[in-house]
Amino acid sequence: MRRFRQYVEQAREFILSQLPEKAEAIPQEDWRTLIKPFLRVGTIGFGGGIAVIAQIRRLVVSQQRWLSEEEFLDAVSLAQSLPGANAVNAISYIGLKVAGLRGAIVAATSFIFPSFVMMIALTIAHDQLFNLPDAQRVFQGFSAAVVGLIAATVVKIGKTAMQRQWHLEMGVATGFILVFTNTSIAEIVLLAGMAGIFIQSFKRQMRERVRKRMKQEKREKAHAALAEKKARQHAAKIIEGSEGYETQHRIEVSLPMPGEIEKPSGEAPAKLRPKDEQILSLAWPLLFIIAIPFVSALLSKLLATWQLMTIFLRIGSVTFGGGFVMIPQIEADVVEVHKWLSHQEFSDGMAFGQITPGPVMITATFIGYKVAGLPGAIAATIAAFLPSFVMTVVAGTSLNRFRANHLVQSFLSGVAPAVVGMLAAAGVSLAHSSLNTTLSYKNIPVSFGIATIAFLLMMRARLNPVLIIFGCGALQLVISKWLVGG
Repeated sequence: MRRFRQYVEQAREFILSQLPEKAEAIPQEDWRTLIKPFLRVGTIGFGGGIAVIAQIRRLVVSQQRWLSEEEFLDAVSLAQSLPGANAVNAISYIGLKVAGLRGAIVAATSFIFPSFVMMIALTIAHDQLFNLPDAQRVFQGFSAAVVGLIAATVVKIGKTAMQRQWHLEMGVATGFILVFTNTSIAEIVLLAGMAGIFIQSFKRQMRERVRKRMKQEKREKAHAALAEKKARQHAAKIIEGSEGYETQHRIEVSLPMPGEIEKPSGEAPAKLRPKDEQILSLAWPLLFIIAIPFVSALLSKLLATWQLMTIFLRIGSVTFGGGFVMIPQIEADVVEVHKWLSHQEFSDGMAFGQITPGPVMITATFIGYKVAGLPGAIAATIAAFLPSFVMTVVAGTSLNRFRANHLVQSFLSGVAPAVVGMLAAAGVSLAHSSLNTTLSYKNIPVSFGIATIAFLLMMRARLNPVLIIFGCGALQLVISKWLVGG
């Protein structure tokens, strides 16, 4: 017995010696420890973008010490390289790193849940307040502020993303294509990525990869042959030492035969009397007629929920650069194609996505609730975040390979400047749909002025976007009601 254990231990050490030296660390934390911290971040994470990333860093690196500074930078880099909300992507990777797949699910869900609940509450309040003139003026100010914030985001990201001449040309071309054609976001991302691959000299670097791969395969074959030889030697020793051991410890389990299982005895059901059968035959058609409206309403809700899921799954798969990029495509599907929302209601939803904590893509909750109630809100929210979550988990399990992949980096080099053009197109689309649909023509210059103020405050004052949005809503109310009289 002792000799057998020694051989098993030697075999285990040999197998471990064949594994890569820098294998991913096995998560040590319990997934339950992630719930409370990320619920708190999701509740106070106003401002989006850099503000939320800074709060996550304080929690993960300084307070809980789950990740080192270098590992956190890897999480942020991966989050920015994938579609979807950067904060959710980073939190998903952190949860994966700390507590495995279950940790990734719990961390992302805990972060999104507070903003989901707040968005549901705001949507219900919006249904009650939308017909009030003063509330419409405030919502109009919110929409104008969001236009200004998008414009400021375009400028800030453009300074980083457009380092070369072809970057500027890519961004401008993307903006014009989205504004003046019906091209979808998926097509734009694909075209921009392919252009990036072509510009980065795909053929030359591919030849280098082939040469390196051939050399690597030769080395791996040599190591594999040596490892196989050693493994066979150790396996032979283990078989010699363990001969006859297994035959002494067999356990036979007897299961009951099918005929031995007793069937429960019971009495035969009582037969219906003729009168009961007559009443039942008359009741079924009546119940069917009564159920038709309810079944029809249920089917319409299910159809709308399915359509919402397909829309947000498609858009969530290609939404590089955050939630603002998805505005033109969602507006086209929700407002123009299906006519579920008006332009003003859609603009209000985008404003709510800014004044709630968490990611801007939580606007999917607003749209889903408006279209199909609570089931629609849940389905739209899951569909909006699911594609990027899956990509983060897949890429996070092999982060080094993902970052070093030449095709991925070349593809993203073309997508990055295109994101700036997508944001610019989103700002134009939202300005066209919200600033021109005011309560009266007198308010149109006021709305454009408030959008300009929001842009300047975002660029110069560095205030929290939530404060800017609420301030612009109050300013729109005061100017349009007491000064303009609209």
